[in-house]
Parts: sequence; C-alpha cells; structure tokens
Amino acid sequence: MNEKLSARRLKSCRVAARETLEQIGRLVGVNRSTVYRWENGDTARINLPTMYRLAAHFGVSPAWLRGEENGPDTGNAASSAAAGDWLEQNAVRLGELASIPILGAVRGGIGGEVVEELIGEETVQKDRLHRDETLFWLKVAGDSMAPAINEDDLVLVRKQDSVDSGQYAVVIVGGEEGLVKKVLYGGDWIELHSVNPYYPPRRFDGANVLEVRVVGLVLESKRKFV
Repeated sequence: MNEKLSARRLKSCRVAARETLEQIGRLVGVNRSTVYRWENGDTARINLPTMYRLAAHFGVSPAWLRGEENGPDTGNAASSAAAGDWLEQNAVRLGELASIPILGAVRGGIGGEVVEELIGEETVQKDRLHRDETLFWLKVAGDSMAPAINEDDLVLVRKQDSVDSGQYAVVIVGGEEGLVKKVLYGGDWIELHSVNPYYPPRRFDGANVLEVRVVGLVLESKRKFV
C-alpha cells in the first residue's frame, strides 16, 4: 500500500531537525536521491511503513505529513491565557509523541505472510521508539482477556517472533485472526491462557506447537471511554 507525501512538509521537518538527505535515507532504507525526489515533489508515493517511520521520527502525525492536517491553531491569546500555565506544566509536547498504526486484525496469510488491517492511528511516547523495532496498536476483539484487557481496548505490541513464558503476546493459530493470550511453554508444549475463566487454556503438544505463531509482545494496554 502506497501513501501520498507532502514534499514541503517532509523537507521542513528534515531541515528543522538539521538532518541530511543521507541520514533520512538511512533511517528508512533508501538512498539520498530518493529522499531528494520526495522533497522536490518528483515522486509523492511512498509505502505505508516508510510513511509511519518518517512521521514517528519527526514527531508528527502521518496525516500531517500527507498534507491532510493544518498546523496547530493558537486561537485567541486572551481567551487562552488562563489555560496557558496549566498546559505548560501538564501537557505533553507534540514533539514527544509519535503516531503508530492501529490494526483491526492480524491474520495469517498465504505462505505464512502476516496480513495486517490498518484502521487508524494512536500516539505513543516517542522515547518508546527504537530504530530496529516495529510497534503497532491492536484493537482487541472479544472478552477472553477480560477484565485485564477488554473488548475494543488497544494494546501496544512490539513485533517479534518469540516471547518469554508467562508473557502476553499476539499469536496466530493456523489461519485465525491474531489473538492476545498469555503464552506458557513446557518441554514440548505451548499453552495459550485467557484471563477470563470462561475460556479454558489451549494446549499444543509435539508437532502441533508449530500451529502457534507469535507475532509480537504486548507492551501495554489503553482503554478509551469516548
């Protein structure tokens, strides 16, 4: 999937960060000339992971980098003066946040390919991001992990293919949609545990352990009420 990029906004971000074309190219795995073409509008199409990495690196939203959002509106100074001190002391600055994709589902595709369904964006503290890691939010379906994680909660996931025994992970069993489960290991078995006692553990022995594919480690959860 490709995205349209705002050349002017990309260049303004790079210049403000005092970074070179080469540095941005190394960040996203392209050469200097490709970044140059992006900034000059010679090509406006980049793939979705690259868009998100650039947005996260510069601390802006992907929508803004696409040119779909205006800059912050300061509003009327007199009417906002009373809130100014509180915001200064308590609000998180824009540059300290980065937008991460929300996936509605993670599935096992043909040939073992992981198919991800993008449904939106959610922020995360920028200091949680590391260059060699891929993070995503997953919208939870079902109540098997309630009350710890409820349906429609968001879980922040670090993409990786293994976790330690006892950790929460997103796993794919066969061709099913990704599941959030507590993963336990034995000598030749894997068990997937739910928090909700209505759902019994699922055990995979011997060769059947290959049916379980770990997609990522659950780092945190977020619940929204509106």
